[in-house]
Parts: sequence; C-alpha cells; structure tokens
Amino acid sequence: MPGLYIHIPFCRRKCGYCDFASLAGGEELIDPYLEALKLEAARERSVFARPETLYIGGGTPSLMEPAQLKKLFSSLENAFGAVKDMKEATVEANPESLTPEKAGLLKAAGVGRISLGLQTSQNGLLNRLGRLASFEDFLNAFRLLRLAGFDNLNIDLMTGLPGQSTANFLETLERTLALKPEHLSFYALEVHEGTAFAADGVREAPEQAAAMFETAVPVIEAAGFHHYEISNFARPGRESAHNLNYWNQGNYLGLGAAAASHIDGLRRTNTKDPERYIRTAADPEGPALEYSEILTPAQRKAEKIMLGLRKTGGIELPDDIFIEFKERISSLSARGLIEVSGRRVRIKKEALYISNAVFREFV
Repeated sequence: MPGLYIHIPFCRRKCGYCDFASLAGGEELIDPYLEALKLEAARERSVFARPETLYIGGGTPSLMEPAQLKKLFSSLENAFGAVKDMKEATVEANPESLTPEKAGLLKAAGVGRISLGLQTSQNGLLNRLGRLASFEDFLNAFRLLRLAGFDNLNIDLMTGLPGQSTANFLETLERTLALKPEHLSFYALEVHEGTAFAADGVREAPEQAAAMFETAVPVIEAAGFHHYEISNFARPGRESAHNLNYWNQGNYLGLGAAAASHIDGLRRTNTKDPERYIRTAADPEGPALEYSEILTPAQRKAEKIMLGLRKTGGIELPDDIFIEFKERISSLSARGLIEVSGRRVRIKKEALYISNAVFREFV
C-alpha cells in the first residue's frame, strides 16, 4: 500500500520543543516552494505507483492561504490522481491558522482526516511551549472542522512538559475525550540540541511522562479507543492507514524539503533547506538529497522487526527472520520485555513505554 508524504516546512513561530525541519516566517517562499513541489511530483509519478494514502505534514500546512492550498492539490491530482479516490488523506493543522474557508477547501479536495495540534489544554503551559493558539482557539477549530463535515479527527497531546502535573494532564485528557475525537496521539517531551528548550536548559522528565502514560492508557481505552501503536489510540476502524504503512515497512514517497522516501529498500531524504530545495527541484535528477542508502538484507530484516514491534499487536515473523534473530528474541523474552506466541512477537503492554530497550537489540 504505497503512501505519499508532502512536507510543508513553514510556520508562524517555532515551538520551543520543535526539532522538525520547519522555518518560522518565510511565507514569501511558499509560492516558489509549491512550484518546486509541482516539479518533483511530476517527475516522480512515472516511477512511483499510485499512492493509496496521503499525509501532508510540517511545519504547519494550514498556514497556507486558500489559493496556495488549491495550487498544491491541483499539482497532486495532476501527478497522482484525485485525492478523493485515495484510501486516506490526512492534513496537519494548527488552530490559529485554520479558517472555515480552508476547512471547506480541504474537505472539497478529498481530505478526510485532520490531525489537530493541541499538546495541552492549560493556556499557561501552551504559552511555555511557544504555541500560538489558546485552548479556546483549539475548541473553535475543532468545532469548525466538525461543521465542515470532518468525521475523522486526530488530536496531538504531550506529556512530561515543564511545569505540567499529572493533574494537568488528566484534565487535558478529560477535556479531549469529551470532544469525542476519532484518534489520539501523545508523545513525551524530548529536548533536542538546537531547539529553544535546549538553549533555555529545559530538562526532560521521563519518569513523570511515564507515569502520565500509564495513568492515561486505561482511561483512553475505557473511552472506546484501541491502543494500536505505542503512541497512538483509535476508535475501531480509525487507525491511521498512512502510518500503518510505515510500521508495516511499506513503500512511501516523500516530496518536499526534508521529506523521506522508502522504495524497495532504497531510503533517501531530500535536503532540509527549503531554499536549496527550491533551487534544485528543477534539476534532471531532482532536488538535492540529505542522504541516500540502499538497505542491506540484514538491515531490512532488523528494521521490519523494529517497525512491527511498534504495533501493540506485534508482528508475525517469517520463518527465516525468526530463526535469524531467535537468540535476541529469546533474550528479550527472558527479560520480560516481549511475548512470543509461535512466530508472533510483541512488546509486553507494561514494557511499551520502555520500548527503546527492545529496539536497541535490533539496531
């Protein structure tokens, strides 16, 4: 099930924790960037199967003006067919840049799923994160999307934030569940070098984040969600098809600055610099690359296990892979980190939050 990812690297302001390839300001680059995307899409359509899923991430895709959104979807339709015919099409949005016109345009373009950033419902914590929208802004955006006809909405939450208590998080969770979204994602704060948080000396709080995670899981499951991946919960039938393709080691094509692709063991990532991407997109061989590699058979097998273990149901391993990694699998089982049933391997529920200890065995 091939997937298509489009990276829109522009934001109004970069959040303190953000380590993604994004550019604060730079709106004057959006139009030439969309021209570069059009060129890359037109070139790749001859070598890439028609995608079944689409994910437009960033940055802040909803920052684009209506005319720019129309231009993007026109380029995608010309290269890959109608978005409405895809199995799933997702766009990331932030509350402060979403308008009724944009929501209606996305719906008309064939987008069926929106991932809306919240992180936390306390305005003081939102300010600390550098978020532009208040919780009230988020509520307005969520209602706007429902009025536009969207019936598949994801909400992003974060744990382990500076100054965040477990009571804060549970309040956020209660307010979020009251909205009856179809999907929830939440992630522990990570402080990466080069971010504003790193410069300010903000420290991670892994134990606090783990406690929030453990408290949250039964609450979310009791509300009717299935915990189907380490950080993701969905109502039945609302799992992210695009992300499941990643975790099933499927093929995907990434377009735009910093976008990654994986096609039959060839992995590559475009340059992270939007201006360099724009300058080089017209080159016969495509935009400049950050890196490119062909995975060895051993790397592909190890990666298949790691990606599959992200799913709470685990992965059914072919005989050859199970035999090749049997010692490591047995060791992890003996340590109480994974469960093995026949050829199916999965991380134990109580070990999901420390899954990196499992993944390290397959690097």
